[in-house]
Amino acid sequence: MMQVEFYNRGCKAFFKKHGQRKVIEKTIAAAIAKEVATGMTKVKLASRQRINGQSIYEFRLNLGKIGSARLAFSVAGDQAVVYFITTHLQKATFSAEFERLVSSI
Repeated sequence: MMQVEFYNRGCKAFFKKHGQRKVIEKTIAAAIAKEVATGMTKVKLASRQRINGQSIYEFRLNLGKIGSARLAFSVAGDQAVVYFITTHLQKATFSAEFERLVSSI
């Protein structure tokens, strides 16, 4: 089973705005596990920078009533860390916000 951890500084605002934290966490964990199992076909690199030596990936995910979100995460074995979640789907906006977060880690 995939263990998914959520980085507080990058995810807190999203959870605060949308609520339903447990449901969102479950949906994201299932989506990441599915992507890893199927060879990460929908996933792209989120940044050229690495966090703790790990590549950071991103993909879009439909979260039901909330709508689509874009998230950045890393995977090491059966452990995943979600660093950032946003409803800003445009790649340029997402990248700018994420780079600001990465520079502070």
